[in-house]
Amino acid sequence: MVLVADTPWKRMKGLMFKKKPEALLLVFDKPGCHGIWMLGMRFPIDLVFIDSEKRVVDVFEGIKPVSWNPRTWKIYKPRKPVKYALELPEGSVKNAKNPQVLIRDLLISSLKLKT
Repeated sequence: MVLVADTPWKRMKGLMFKKKPEALLLVFDKPGCHGIWMLGMRFPIDLVFIDSEKRVVDVFEGIKPVSWNPRTWKIYKPRKPVKYALELPEGSVKNAKNPQVLIRDLLISSLKLKT
């Protein structure tokens, strides 16, 4: 199951303070180069940025939570404007037989849940 974050509060909260990894689709009000950071996260994730046409723009794998190490103090942004960001448990992209199909199926199923 994929959680959907389609309000400013839900997008801001994201997966912060969750105890276990879950899939989360962030749906932005309009396309942009929206940034994601890992403050308050307890586990690493894979992050997929998706444009309005539902094409993958960027993929970041194994993003670590913010810690005292300044290398973790990073905001992840796509190269081009996106409408969606899909946060997945770490390894989801690498372990998928076909990452494009996995991402497409998760995106489609979560948008159906939203409507």
